[in-house]
Amino acid sequence: MINKPHKKYAIIILAAGTSSRLGRPKQLVEIKGITLLSNTIKEANKVVDADTYVVLGAYANKIEKTITGEITSLENPDWKRGMGSSIALGITNIFDQGYDAVMLSVCDQPFLSCSQFEHLIDVYESSPACNIVVSKYKIGSGPPTLFDSTYFNQLSRLDNDDGAKSIVIENKSSVGSADFDLGHIDIDEEIDLQNIN
Repeated sequence: MINKPHKKYAIIILAAGTSSRLGRPKQLVEIKGITLLSNTIKEANKVVDADTYVVLGAYANKIEKTITGEITSLENPDWKRGMGSSIALGITNIFDQGYDAVMLSVCDQPFLSCSQFEHLIDVYESSPACNIVVSKYKIGSGPPTLFDSTYFNQLSRLDNDDGAKSIVIENKSSVGSADFDLGHIDIDEEIDLQNIN
């Protein structure tokens, strides 16, 4: 990975949803002996020059008891408003901390590892024109996604269920991509778990 120690990153893990399609908190689903959220936190904490935050909402009390590692836990009282409100809360809490960029992650991608966060950083640091870097899946694209601090104002005003998609679409000329072939595999329903196990 490119070594630029003056760059400072935040990773915000969005884990506030109710997992309605799964019928139980996906954050606490275990795969190979570790919960999805714990695995995401563990991988995020391996990234050099990055601080990890997690935004909780539904089941916050239950989930927080399972969290270990060096992270800052935030609770979104408006989690029912959707992912945008959780992004806005996270950004508001890091706004004045001097971060050069933020990586927004979800917690239900079982194949997410620290190398993907590092890949996003590599693309960002090696491509001056890229102020946003999305993960490019074998099928489609999405999180984790990196945003330069110049987008913090816009991110802090989000209040919808589409997350930060609108900001990516509005700034196509500034968007780069980092390959994450298995990123399209996430846990939404029981059948998704059966397909992995």
